[in-house]
Amino acid sequence: MLNESRKARDPRVYQIAVLGSLLVYGIGWLDFEVRPGQAILILAAVLLTQYCCTRIWKLPVYDPRSALISGLSVCLLLRTNAPALAVAAAILTIASKFVLRFRGKHLFNPTNAPDQPGVGLSGPVGE
Repeated sequence: MLNESRKARDPRVYQIAVLGSLLVYGIGWLDFEVRPGQAILILAAVLLTQYCCTRIWKLPVYDPRSALISGLSVCLLLRTNAPALAVAAAILTIASKFVLRFRGKHLFNPTNAPDQPGVGLSGPVGE
């Protein structure tokens, strides 16, 4: 029961709700230049990468919350017509959290790092 109480107070849950709402509102009503299929592909890639990295680094438990926050952020920020580039950005975002570590903590929040080269490599969006 106490563990459930801690989960309810975890601010990441609210962050996921807000980011998810922004994504749905942006796709449904604001005509964001991200297609629902691409958003699903990005979210699947971050969750699968989080799962694989959790196993590779032998962490005791798989926790998708951080990966969901990163994935939703990539969905909101990255604009590309290339699904492979979107998946690569998602994988890089999560994998860098595991690779770039100091004393067991990731050095920075890498969520926006793949967006910068992704923007340059993707070319014009919407064509």
